[in-house]
Amino acid sequence: MRRGIPNVISLSETESKIRNLLVDYCNHYNASHQDKPLTLRITGGWVRDKLLGYDSHDIDIAVNHLSGEEFVHNFQKYLKTKDPQFSVNHVHTIKMNPEKSKHLETCTTKLYGIDLDFINLRSEEYAHDSRVPTIEFGTPLQDALRRDATLNALFYNLNEEKIEDFTERGMNDLDNGILRTPLPPIKTFLDDPLRILRLIRFASKFNFAIEPETLDAMREKHNQQALSTKISKERIEIELRKILTSHNPSYGLQLINYCDLSKSIFFVEELKKEFDVYQLELALSKIPHQINVASTIYLTFEQLILNSKIKSVFKKFVVDSDMRFNFWLSVILHPYSIVTTKSKDIYNQYLRLGLMAKKSDITKISAIAMTSNKTLKRYFSNPDSVKRSDLGIYLRRFPEYIDLNLIVQCYLECVDAIRVETPVEIPVPNHSVQCTSDQVKTIQGVIHKYESLYSTIDSSDLSQVHLMKPLLDGNQLVKYLQRKPGPWMKPAMDNVLVWQLDHPQGTKEECIEFIKSNTVE
Repeated sequence: MRRGIPNVISLSETESKIRNLLVDYCNHYNASHQDKPLTLRITGGWVRDKLLGYDSHDIDIAVNHLSGEEFVHNFQKYLKTKDPQFSVNHVHTIKMNPEKSKHLETCTTKLYGIDLDFINLRSEEYAHDSRVPTIEFGTPLQDALRRDATLNALFYNLNEEKIEDFTERGMNDLDNGILRTPLPPIKTFLDDPLRILRLIRFASKFNFAIEPETLDAMREKHNQQALSTKISKERIEIELRKILTSHNPSYGLQLINYCDLSKSIFFVEELKKEFDVYQLELALSKIPHQINVASTIYLTFEQLILNSKIKSVFKKFVVDSDMRFNFWLSVILHPYSIVTTKSKDIYNQYLRLGLMAKKSDITKISAIAMTSNKTLKRYFSNPDSVKRSDLGIYLRRFPEYIDLNLIVQCYLECVDAIRVETPVEIPVPNHSVQCTSDQVKTIQGVIHKYESLYSTIDSSDLSQVHLMKPLLDGNQLVKYLQRKPGPWMKPAMDNVLVWQLDHPQGTKEECIEFIKSNTVE
């Protein structure tokens, strides 16, 4: 479907000010350097986003024959002469690869409150065992061809105020919603396998289709190994996060499955040193099916839960990108629950070694995955058998992310209850798989159970239970029981919380009497 992409870009008031200031300097410079005039081009994502109608403040500017650092420092001198009151703040240089390209640093500065990155036009040459290229000065065409996709190879010429499409395919691909590489895809991915995940990210963000030859190259077996050996875990985490928090994460996950990348992304060899190899391989073999079911039923689940009594909870989840990232990882990694160990947490180890994830993500996902759900199962079997303290103690294990845990548990129950055949066809953007009537009833039934649970949480005043402070602290326990600190304190403090939850109107004095009579000497 053609999108009616315009062939011009309309600048905002601030962007126009930036453009005019930069071009004024170019004109000043060119008056005395007519043999090598300066031309500035905005490159990459900003051009794409502006043409698609999105606001973008990620402005990268390519300089045709000066380094970014040279340009910015010369520009600063010009501004001081032209207008001493005008300042360029926060100038700093980022060395891209100082050993191989000392003259090609990126220089970052700020104009009218907008961050700008300046770098020269580049050509790149890759060694077979590294994704770090040797970089040289390049032509506009060479700079365009090194990009990951034709629609990211579009330039906006600031001097002439026009769009430039040196690959001669970028505008057409953008209009048709097609992702393809400027150079042959096999070479593109051999040079930098991370581009595979980047294309999946753009596909899920914009609902674009990946051109067949490019998609076939993404499925090459050697790319799976290259992702594990040539790409840092931090870079994989960044791209995965953007896929899972994109407009259409289900589509991104289906592409990951279709390209057979689950082992490259959701496993790391170091785990074999700490966990049973057979259990690891079995868990890993189940992840593609987990991804398939979870990505297939998600839109139905979302529609049904947004029409349920807990829609307000889900709406808060939808707008929080960290929550969505943790939700999807908790669901995808669920097959690892079969990996048993006495001391190590499989989720903690994978997230730390395989993704270099943030501590907050590791804490949440590990707690969600490793906490026993016996309390929930007992509640759903017989709500009257679960005391206020049972539910309260369970919920306190998820401080400030109670809702995330319950949404994950609700969705996992849906995924476990539904069987979906593994597709062999190419994933298609905007293709919504219709669940059968029986599957819809199953999902509705699970959501109804969690509606009941949330009703109990609200009526029991437990929605903020993680903020509840114990009536007694450790020092007070020691004082009132007249005992020396020791191992007895942990179970005694647990008893304080249980009593307090079951006696919400109870006093400190009543709690002390209870603890005195229930603490083992």
